[in-house]
Amino acid sequence: MPDPGDHFYADPFPFQWQGRSFLFVEDYPHATGKAVISVVPFDASGAPETPRVVLEEPHHLSYPQVFERDGAVWMLPEASAGGRLTLYRATGFPDRWAAETVLVEGEISDATLLEHGGQLWLFATDRDGYGSTSDTLVVFSAQALSGPWTPHPMNPVLIDLRMARPGGAFVRNREGRILLPVQDGTLGYGGGLGLSELLDLDQQAVRLSQPRPVDPEGDWPYPKIHTLNRAGMLEVIDGIAAVRKHSGKQ
Repeated sequence: MPDPGDHFYADPFPFQWQGRSFLFVEDYPHATGKAVISVVPFDASGAPETPRVVLEEPHHLSYPQVFERDGAVWMLPEASAGGRLTLYRATGFPDRWAAETVLVEGEISDATLLEHGGQLWLFATDRDGYGSTSDTLVVFSAQALSGPWTPHPMNPVLIDLRMARPGGAFVRNREGRILLPVQDGTLGYGGGLGLSELLDLDQQAVRLSQPRPVDPEGDWPYPKIHTLNRAGMLEVIDGIAAVRKHSGKQ
């Protein structure tokens, strides 16, 4: 799905609902410098329809993780510019969403949900007022989606620009291993992506393996890979490439 030029799409999260596929994306208009969340429905033939805006706030939104739980459809978008992580509930899927509750206060980026060991967990990065938004991994746990969400006793559980920031939803492979796409920020924001295996997760420890790089192959024209997600048979990835613009002036 190419960018139209006056804005770009990023952070694609696919979701299947009532036999149809939907893709939720960060939609960033260059004119405003503030992203909204848009949805791309897929028609019966599998072709993407025209994107349309479904969620807008006074601050920047991105990373729209959408999931179904407790008989409802939820969205957990990043809103670090607003200083809080808010859970939204679909009131008329896929176009209408209502803020349900604030899960975590602070500059939390790319919060990614996981159910494991009888608890719910959130993996995210925390800027904590200074420094990078991509190098400090924090973890929270709760018994229910609405919270309360408790910071892990070992926070920050990791400080590493190569793998601290999530780059997509957790995946369980055929062997039952839990994998997390992670962003490699050593080459700049959106510079690369890897897959880390979750080795330990409880109230005493959080441990991820060193990431295995996800590199472009074949004729893929975008050298920098940013996020990776899948739902059912649909797998999506976004990439970045520098494009030289030429002025019409001589």
